[in-house]
Amino acid sequence: MANSTGNRRLARVSETIRSELARLLLTGVNDPQLYWVTITEVDTSPDLQHARVYFVATGVADQQPVLKRLNKAAPFLQRELGQTLKLRQTPKLKFVHDDSFEKSARIDQLLGEIKDEDIMRKTSESPVAEIGRLVAEAQSILVATHRNPDGDAIGSLLGMSAILSLLGKDHVTFCPDEIPHVLTYLPGLDQLVKTLDPEDRFDMTILLDTADVGLLPAGFPEEAEQRGTFVVIDHHMRHGEMGDVVLRRESSSVGQMLFELSRELVWPIDETVAECLYTSVVADTGSFRYASTTPDTHRVAAELIAAGAQPWKVASALFESYPLARQKIMGEVATTLELSEDGRFACLHSTPQMLEKNNATKADLDGLINLGRSVEGVEIAAMLRLELSGNIKVSFRSRGRIDVSLMASQFGGGGHINAAGCTLKDVDLAEGKQLITEAARQTLVDYDQSKAADGGAA
Repeated sequence: MANSTGNRRLARVSETIRSELARLLLTGVNDPQLYWVTITEVDTSPDLQHARVYFVATGVADQQPVLKRLNKAAPFLQRELGQTLKLRQTPKLKFVHDDSFEKSARIDQLLGEIKDEDIMRKTSESPVAEIGRLVAEAQSILVATHRNPDGDAIGSLLGMSAILSLLGKDHVTFCPDEIPHVLTYLPGLDQLVKTLDPEDRFDMTILLDTADVGLLPAGFPEEAEQRGTFVVIDHHMRHGEMGDVVLRRESSSVGQMLFELSRELVWPIDETVAECLYTSVVADTGSFRYASTTPDTHRVAAELIAAGAQPWKVASALFESYPLARQKIMGEVATTLELSEDGRFACLHSTPQMLEKNNATKADLDGLINLGRSVEGVEIAAMLRLELSGNIKVSFRSRGRIDVSLMASQFGGGGHINAAGCTLKDVDLAEGKQLITEAARQTLVDYDQSKAADGGAA
């Protein structure tokens, strides 16, 4: 009985794999020559280590070129199967041409299934495949990123713009905000547009590195008629809901995501693209120091260097090319540094008067929160930036597994585990500090309790 049950379970797994492969070949691989491949049967080993995948390409006399294309697509298909089906073990796929006459009836049945109208609907496409199709079909594209852009935002924005140029796509790269001085070395800044004509109409809009509608840049099209299909490419795990097509992954940066997307969709990458995307990765990982840095991050960085990115140039620009005004405002912000009694929380602030006094801009404040986080013993740092409007922009940074995105969410913000932000309204600077300090204290208490419950493994 146990063996019979196991066989039935294995048969269900094989049929699920067959069905998912059929869908992926139709909507995920982006290879028209594989659209009419029929997966007739999948024979999965009991340990789920291997799967023999039988196929037929209808209307094709020589099946060998099709077999080569399937083998080329196998790593992508295997990865997608693992993500979609959540199998404890994703089998290694081996494609085999099915020349069995006895399966002809099954072929007719399966052909009917894969041509079913519901499967053919565009909504059944994976986000990656849909983005590839939309870009290929679009005649005009708008590319944008969040307000007050940082290195990941500008690097990915210019990188995406350069990719579209290589694809020969007519596009507008929109960024109404000032560019941080340390990023002015990047190619393509002269192509940025600060305002949009209300009469402009786009087939699609690609929004990068933006977690919520509250972070949209000023002047971003509000009407769907103007922006066309709204595509969001983002890596923030705490986010609002927006976009017609959303590609969101847990990744070090949107720059890394765009590199991976380019490989999946066979988009070109030249030296300009590589420099922009490498900048994005380096900036958002703190030069590969943050917890978001993974083996894949380093592999992507290596490929971008091979494609033409120059590490010394990027590092020098990002970390060794500050204007005098930035160094002066850094000195004044440093004087506001305060630590909690236990030394685990650091708080800094800036005001419009401080910026004016030092002839500095908001962009010059980028990274100054690390003055707090870099103090020995500090586990959470916050920097409060008082705006002329009276609102207070708050940035959070943390060490290890302390999740400051949860802190930010208490005040309507969000972000990543180690980097997040929010906006405080209707409070003065002193009240804002008090609110943030209490939130940090409670976050550390909760973290300590969680760590103790896990036996010190948190």
